[in-house]
This record gives sequence, structure tokens and C-alpha cells, in this order.
Amino acid sequence: MHKICAILVATGLFIWPFFMPPGQNACAFDIKDAASIGAAYTTHLFLHEVGHQVVAEEVGADSPQISFFTRKNGRFYPGLSTYQSIPKESRLPYAVGGERMAGYTFEYALQSHHRKPTTYNKALLFFACTDFLTYTLLANYIHPENDMYDPNLIRAETGLSKEALLSLVMAKSLVNTYRIMNQSTNLIPMIWVDKRSAGIVFRFSF
Repeated sequence: MHKICAILVATGLFIWPFFMPPGQNACAFDIKDAASIGAAYTTHLFLHEVGHQVVAEEVGADSPQISFFTRKNGRFYPGLSTYQSIPKESRLPYAVGGERMAGYTFEYALQSHHRKPTTYNKALLFFACTDFLTYTLLANYIHPENDMYDPNLIRAETGLSKEALLSLVMAKSLVNTYRIMNQSTNLIPMIWVDKRSAGIVFRFSF
């Protein structure tokens, strides 16, 4: 457990300074902030699992199900998506479905943050931007054998090495972090899926 906490703290310390505007004054942290952060995390977690569910329905998976704050095989999962069976060619789209939805969540939170930088919007941006990076570190180096973890499923289906997957995930997180600081940037990372494949695209808007 201490390794997991270390990864979470390291990821947060690496990314969080980018979310703070220059010259930000220290401000008091109160119960409203805690509630807003909790609501943002719950929103992100729920939508991530819904992303898996959407793909499961699209590809005809048998008995897809979502659980929250549950244990399976002796391990605790904040969110867990399962199915009885799924077409073999759809395993990768299913594994990527949660991160695709996180991308939609990020785009919504980014627009909301630029209009009104509330604690909720900042926290939702933070979770949508860093969650899969933390998830990949956890899957790569703490539980590489756990086939319930999305990054491990992605590596199994694509043949990507741990380092290659981590590089892609980190690049996406860093680009999105830059987009938070610079509203005029035209580089947008996107996750696309169909019934048989999935990928990451870095799109330039003109």
C-alpha cells in the first residue's frame, strides 16, 4: 500500500504545479473544497466506468456490469467494469473505453475551468488529466500481473512495452496540462475507438 501512496503522491506533485497560475496566493482549504474535490473524483470515476459500459454495449459484450468501491480476488477497486464474455477483437476498444470517456470529461472541465476556475473544475481537470498516468504507473510497476487493470489489458492486446505505453500516456497528460495553461494551443490529444481497434491521435486544430 505504501508503494501505491508513493505513486499517487509523486504523480500529484509532478502535475499539480502546472494547474496553479503564476503568483497564486495561498488560500485556506475548507470543507467546501473537500466536498468539491470529492464530487469531482466521483464524477470522473463514474464517467470512466460508463466509458467501458458504452463500448461493451456497442460490441455486444455479455452481461457487462459496473461496480464501485468493491473488492475482487482480494483487491480493492474504486471502480470496476466486468463482463461474462466479449468478442476477442473488441478487448482493446473495451480496455480503452474508460480513457476515451475521460478525454470527454477533460474537454468539458477545460471549457468550464476557463469560464470559471472553481475548485470543482480544477479538481475535475486534475483527475481527468492525471488518473490514467497514475493508473499506468500502478499497473506497470506494482501490479503488472493483474489483468483487471486497463493498462495491462492494453499492453496484452497491443504488445506495447511498459515504457512505450507510459511514454504515450505521459505525453497525453503533459499536452493536456499545457492546454490548461495556454488557451491558444491547437494541439489536442484524442482517443478513438471502434469495434475492433483503438488508438491515440494528436490532432492540430486550425
